[in-house]
Amino acid sequence: MKNRRRKVFERVVNPLISKHMIDPFKYKGPCIASGIPIKYLSYFKEVSAHKNAMNVRYRYRGKSGFKTQYKTGLQMHYIRPQSFCHMNGADTFAIYYR
Repeated sequence: MKNRRRKVFERVVNPLISKHMIDPFKYKGPCIASGIPIKYLSYFKEVSAHKNAMNVRYRYRGKSGFKTQYKTGLQMHYIRPQSFCHMNGADTFAIYYR
């Protein structure tokens, strides 16, 4: 399991974080990276579940409308409040310091 986690980090998670990283000189806040496609969420959760990993919080982002659920693949019409988005209705996610 340790070897798989390292490979996932090096091949998937690390390149995505470096691609979607927020510029710390322009943005003064706790956000690490944003705009990461939701299909990569399982890889990020696998890597961050390790005991030595940095504590992070995932915030889901998406629009209202006709969606395909992340876990089940079913089609649904998702209407959300402006300030909140469920994981199943999300298109992207952001990573924040905890």
